[in-house]
Amino acid sequence: MEKPVVRGVIFDCDGVLVDTETLACRVLTEQLCEYGCDMNMDKTHDLFIGGTLAMVPPKMEKMFGITLPDDWLAECYERTFVAFRNDLTPFPHLEPVLDLLEVNGIPMAIGSNGPHAKMDVSLGKVGLKDRFDGRICSAHDVANAKPYPDVFLLAADKLGLNISDCIVVDDSQNGVRAGVAAGATTVGLVDITPAEYLRDAGAHHIASDHKDLYRLLADWVSAD
Repeated sequence: MEKPVVRGVIFDCDGVLVDTETLACRVLTEQLCEYGCDMNMDKTHDLFIGGTLAMVPPKMEKMFGITLPDDWLAECYERTFVAFRNDLTPFPHLEPVLDLLEVNGIPMAIGSNGPHAKMDVSLGKVGLKDRFDGRICSAHDVANAKPYPDVFLLAADKLGLNISDCIVVDDSQNGVRAGVAAGATTVGLVDITPAEYLRDAGAHHIASDHKDLYRLLADWVSAD
């Protein structure tokens, strides 16, 4: 495969810029168990990773015949935000990736299924919110969440670029599908979703971690 043109990079948020996936999965699993759903971390991950929390109530109704209370979502966000404020830490090897792009004048944006309120907390906690100011896009800003391409297309528009000139980096199957559907060169970044799942979802490239992502981007940037 030829080296892609890199005019801009669009990152997913959770699991790519902030190490939130395990914390959020733990919170949701604990909450659903309290409501009587027979869940564990593996089930929660497999059912909901890369999706939106709107998927949760119908899944619990179908699987367990349990109707979640009306305030379950507000409670989930409250618990999640507390976990983020207390326990969230930055990815140890992310900063060189962002510095590489900035030094080479390559603009960056975020395209996430998560709401802005969640990203405000998580990105603020690890000191990244200002770095992406004005270029943080949520599925709540568009008609359709991932796996539809809408949020990545919006992010490319924020950068003033054609999506085909952008690299999308996502750690979930739905995110990879969205990047590919948008027309971006899409990198599947391995976090808690295995590489083979990301590859099966259509990822053009796989990065095993942030160091590997740095190597990929450094090679592509040098070719421009």
